[in-house]
Amino acid sequence: MKSAKTSGGIKSALELAMERMQQKQGDVVPLTHDQKLAIAEIEAETKAKVAEEEIMSRDRLRAAQASGDAEAARVVEEEIRGEIARLRERGESKKAKVRRGE
Repeated sequence: MKSAKTSGGIKSALELAMERMQQKQGDVVPLTHDQKLAIAEIEAETKAKVAEEEIMSRDRLRAAQASGDAEAARVVEEEIRGEIARLRERGESKKAKVRRGE
C-alpha cells in the first residue's frame, strides 16, 4: 500500500503543514538535546530579565503617575515596554543562533 505522499492522495494536516514550513524555511532539522537545553536556559534567562525590569521600573512608573503628569507616565510606560521588547528580541536572537548551530 502506497502512502498519500507517493500516490498523490489526500494528505494529513501535519503533512501539509510540514510541506509549507519546508517551502518557507528549507529542510527542517530537529534540535539536538543540547540545543533544547540551551534554548530552555535562554528562555528562563529572558523571562527572569523581563521580570526584573518590570519590578525595577515599577517605582519609576508609580512616581510618574503620582506626579499627575499623564504625558510623563505615558513616556515611562513606553520606555518600559521598549526595554522589555529589546530583552525579548535579544532572547529570540540568541535562540535563533542556537537553532542554527552557532
